[in-house]
Amino acid sequence: MKGRIASAHLLLTIAYNILKTGEPYQELGSNYLEEKQMNKELKMIEYLKKKGYTIDPSEQQTA
Repeated sequence: MKGRIASAHLLLTIAYNILKTGEPYQELGSNYLEEKQMNKELKMIEYLKKKGYTIDPSEQQTA
């Protein structure tokens, strides 16, 4: 039952946004979350650089 409610909420939210903006629905894509995480990391790095910190890129990913 919870799953049905969540799915219905998602569909209503999509329909509302389509009607509100008048733009067609566009799927975000399979790598959307990865790109969002990368953009977040880049913004954090830029913020730290503005604060005067030196950031060295690392090949190793952390949790």
